[in-house]
Amino acid sequence: MAITYDDFIETVEEANLALVNDLHLMFLKNGCKLEIKEAKQGYVVTYIYAKDKKKIALMNYVFRKNGMMVRIYARHINMYQELLDLLPQEMKKNVVKAGDCKRLTGISECSPTCTAGYDFMMDSVNYRKCKNSAFFWKVELKSMEYIKRMLENELKLIEVD
Repeated sequence: MAITYDDFIETVEEANLALVNDLHLMFLKNGCKLEIKEAKQGYVVTYIYAKDKKKIALMNYVFRKNGMMVRIYARHINMYQELLDLLPQEMKKNVVKAGDCKRLTGISECSPTCTAGYDFMMDSVNYRKCKNSAFFWKVELKSMEYIKRMLENELKLIEVD
């Protein structure tokens, strides 16, 4: 039996329900598709924008021991990177400690299918971070506003591609 959005939403903490439902509607209104898979600690929920026979993942929810996390694939971050300066310190710390992109730093090759990470500025420092860990945050009240703003920007800019 296929996993539904209702199955997923039952696992979301009550404090995060409004954001999760709000983002879900925003994605659907912008033509995104939803994929839900079972994983070791819960579900992996991915929102995908389909364009010209190409699928572009915009975001995942994943579950960890310390709660639900969001991974944002911010392909256009350099076009709104000033938002990063506004992030709460804890979110910034997660960006700083995220792994560097092997392709962008020239240290070594990543997977041949990797499309490379992100090159951006935050607090006047240049970062070259892996796309899988750069914007990976716990979903909680203090991060919700920034998560939503990043995703709104991505949705606006993906249309320009």
